[in-house]
Amino acid sequence: MNKPMMISVPRGLMAKVKAHAKHSAFTPDEFLAFQQREAKADYERQQAQLQAERQQREVKKLLERSGVQDIYLAATLESYQVYRPEQKVAIATCRDYLRNFGQYGAVKNMVFCGSTGTGKNHMASAICNALNASGKSAVVATAFEIQMKARASRRHDSPVTEDRVISSFANVDLLVLDEIELGSTQDYDSKIVNAVIDQRVTKGKSTIVLTNMHLDQLANHIGERIADRLFASFCLVECYWPSYRTNKPAVA
Repeated sequence: MNKPMMISVPRGLMAKVKAHAKHSAFTPDEFLAFQQREAKADYERQQAQLQAERQQREVKKLLERSGVQDIYLAATLESYQVYRPEQKVAIATCRDYLRNFGQYGAVKNMVFCGSTGTGKNHMASAICNALNASGKSAVVATAFEIQMKARASRRHDSPVTEDRVISSFANVDLLVLDEIELGSTQDYDSKIVNAVIDQRVTKGKSTIVLTNMHLDQLANHIGERIADRLFASFCLVECYWPSYRTNKPAVA
């Protein structure tokens, strides 16, 4: 008669067994199946993390930088100088967006509308910096940059394809799309930016748009279909106060 086999179970794995078991003990076959499921889940988590890291490196390589301007590399929401009630509302909206980022049911997108010098870049860059510090991938890019990267990919000696450029910007956790109104208005080039936005919405990715246009002008600029998808889950930050650069208050 064969002697019973003793199975040595790691302490951490046994805790998972107890947490998931429907009864007090597993049969050997049940334990083996459970062990295989756990190994597969661990492998998938590791692969997802590696894929996210590869994606972030690829986008930064395409941009040759993180996209955050040098003056905003240390920007935080706390370092934004508030001197008007409207700014308090804007910062509170940004904090809510950052706190809930990636959670189920959270608002996906943001639109910063307003004049130049009101701090739109500071607030958006601060969100990017916080997400990058937490291990997520967040990139700032102008519409013109994306179009130029796509255009360069069409050269016969380009190491990347146009689809690769679009997917790189479409797959990061957060894309801050700056100066959307200053991109090329040529029909094909304008479709590149819309393709990036469209893919991001389809993948459930978050996008922040910075613009000097009003919201209705932005909707008209990107087209009804893309606007409808982008605005399906978004919050609006209106920045219509005097430029900080030219109207810096005596006491911030």
